[in-house]
Amino acid sequence: MKTMKNLCFALLAACVFFLPAAAQASEKTNVSILSVDGSGAGQTVPDQARISIGVTSHSSDAKQAQQENAERASAIQNALTTFGIPEKCIQTRNYSFHPTYNNERSHENEINGYTVDNTVIVIVNDLSLTGQVIDLALQNGANKINSLSFSAQNTEKVRKEALLNAVRDARDKADIIAGGLGKQIIGIQNVSESTSSLQERNFDTMMLAKAANVTPIAPGSLELSANVHIDFILGN
Repeated sequence: MKTMKNLCFALLAACVFFLPAAAQASEKTNVSILSVDGSGAGQTVPDQARISIGVTSHSSDAKQAQQENAERASAIQNALTTFGIPEKCIQTRNYSFHPTYNNERSHENEINGYTVDNTVIVIVNDLSLTGQVIDLALQNGANKINSLSFSAQNTEKVRKEALLNAVRDARDKADIIAGGLGKQIIGIQNVSESTSSLQERNFDTMMLAKAANVTPIAPGSLELSANVHIDFILGN
């Protein structure tokens, strides 16, 4: 009999402990959630230029085509290093050697020469020198500027700016919606975010072709975007 009484007391105590916890769980399931997406952007000034320089040589003699291309590429590198561009910032990106063929129907598949293409990437860390680097390359044997792009080496600051702007955008939207519903934000249930990579600014070959003599280059600014999704908890 005594054992039965003890068991009843234990069950009663458990019920008393369980009821508040069950009430709290019930309240949590009835929480009102407002889901909002926010977007923002950050801007920064580029501090690095990337120039793709092309050297194309053609000759009826394979060795001559190759030698001419090598001499031009060497002249370009010497001019740039003398100008102050470090050797580590001058990289051969692509090199090809291939025969060309006669287009006349009676001489199809007949080799009439050889073409050598050499692409050199130059990294410029002083943007004020970008135009001069392009001009030096063209003056010393380059016959193509394939592309020019600007980027920033440190993106952490602009990434933080973009995320903060995205969060502010989400909060502004949430405040407007909550106010319209007669509610107020009392907490946050969940947050997720995504950021893009910094968008490089690119000049295509047509834009570069219009820049003559001493090439003026304006790097402008770069932008990085961010998005956040926030689940706000609403209260009365």
